[in-house]
Amino acid sequence: MKQIFLLLLGLLFLDMTSTAQEYNNPGEYLGAINAQSVNISKKFLSYTSASAHGKRAKKVESLRMKLLDEVQEARMNIAGMPSFKADKSFRDTAVSFMKLYYNVLNEDYSKIINMEEIAEQSYDAMEAYIMAQEMVSQKLDEANEKMKIAVEGFAAKNNITLTKSQSEMDDMMSQVGKINKYYHQLHLIFFRPYKQEENMLEAMQKNNITGIEQNKSSLLKYAQEGLQKTAAIKAFDGDNSLLAACKTVLNFYVTEANDKMNAVSDFFLTKERFDAIKKEYEKKSSPTKQDVDAYNKSVNDVNKASQSFNNSNQSLSKQRKELLTDWNKAINSFFDQHTPHYK
Repeated sequence: MKQIFLLLLGLLFLDMTSTAQEYNNPGEYLGAINAQSVNISKKFLSYTSASAHGKRAKKVESLRMKLLDEVQEARMNIAGMPSFKADKSFRDTAVSFMKLYYNVLNEDYSKIINMEEIAEQSYDAMEAYIMAQEMVSQKLDEANEKMKIAVEGFAAKNNITLTKSQSEMDDMMSQVGKINKYYHQLHLIFFRPYKQEENMLEAMQKNNITGIEQNKSSLLKYAQEGLQKTAAIKAFDGDNSLLAACKTVLNFYVTEANDKMNAVSDFFLTKERFDAIKKEYEKKSSPTKQDVDAYNKSVNDVNKASQSFNNSNQSLSKQRKELLTDWNKAINSFFDQHTPHYK
């Protein structure tokens, strides 16, 4: 599974003019603080780029640790700046922002990394894992909005003209958020029936007929619900590939639960009947011709059901493997195509 951390900083690039000309004029003061944010944001984009483009986990984690150090350094740099004309509110807001950024990277992301290890175990665990990522993104987005307000307030107090531009960095950071939000909704739609099918296959291995039927029913329900949800989802920037791959897997689950699993269910029911007949047959020391005929018929029935079961199971296994491979390829291709590369 592809996992990407969300962080929407929305960089503010500034063109600044001021009536003051001194080295410590308000424009230079604002620029010094903004430069720290720009540098950190660039490093973060390198981090998300590495995560999205399949870099090794150790390398991605080393980038996070390096980023932590740089955030701490930026925080200390800003904290070491003097207040401007006895007003320390802007500086302190920037320090608080960097502190929150550090805590998120150090604590929240650390928890998310740990959650990743168990996310595949259940739908609830996967949903919690994704929600944790999105809550972090929201937390940082809200903090960034406060920082933006502080910048604008400082500029207004000191007669600084700010020109906001939708920079390349803004576009890249915004794209990261859009990509993840789109992927997350499709992944959860896919994951619920995927886990239900796993439960069904586990019941098959245990010869649990009741478990097979219950999970087959739930698989059909979740796959059909998923198809209803995907009907309302549009292509991402004109790219329909991930959505189409998700629908293909869901349609397979519907067909599997609605039709293909019948041979599996028939086999286990037939085998259950055969085992009962065999048990009674073996108790008889002198079986009648009728007993022999009934037993032979049950042997033929279970052999026929077994052959149908094997054929169906092999076909389903082949299709399942191909479709899941295609789904994972579609995910990788989606992120490779749409995630910004930054080094």
